[in-house]
Amino acid sequence: MDGAAEISVMLVDDQKILLEGLETLISLRSNIKIVGTAQSGEEALERLREVVPDVILMDIRMPGMGGVKATEAILERYPHVIILILTTFDDDAYIIEALSNGASGYLLKDIDGEKLVQAIHEALSGNLLLTGKVANKLALNIRKQNKRLGQLGEELEFSTRELDLARLLVRGHNAKEMAEKLFLTQGTVKNYLSDIYAKIGTNDRAKAVLILERYLSASDGK
Repeated sequence: MDGAAEISVMLVDDQKILLEGLETLISLRSNIKIVGTAQSGEEALERLREVVPDVILMDIRMPGMGGVKATEAILERYPHVIILILTTFDDDAYIIEALSNGASGYLLKDIDGEKLVQAIHEALSGNLLLTGKVANKLALNIRKQNKRLGQLGEELEFSTRELDLARLLVRGHNAKEMAEKLFLTQGTVKNYLSDIYAKIGTNDRAKAVLILERYLSASDGK
């Protein structure tokens, strides 16, 4: 690592003893410099007004603003910052939420020092970092989701008008644009969309689009 450009790192964790341990561990590497620490998402945002690091190691569960919300908030303001989640929690929901909100990796705190430093370098190179256990859980979750979506797609039934709206939704149109294209009021469009979401079982637009894309692809191919 001699001669390599110095990497600036911020540590965000609500447990002070872990902050101190990480700071000691990482500071031993000649080309990595700890430029700030914080014990909550809010405090991290305050610290970022003073210095913006290359990499942030972020805990997931903290008082106040946790790691997922903090990741989202930080990347809205500083999109070039690399955020790696470093936590003891390997819950599927945390993993998916963190990665969906822009985290460049999800690591567990039982990772050894050398691998953590390697992860920092790899994240800066654009790689998505997942520890083995996390990667396995994520792959299993994706398989379950794909199976569930396939089963749900077979059960769905839509009216002709709902199908028209579903196609526009998949193409990225908003309610106003749908209303103009189908000569409906926005209120009517929103009512139809509510019915579509109810049939799918989600209020999340991204998930709805994924389900509808599969459904429409299968239906149009019949």
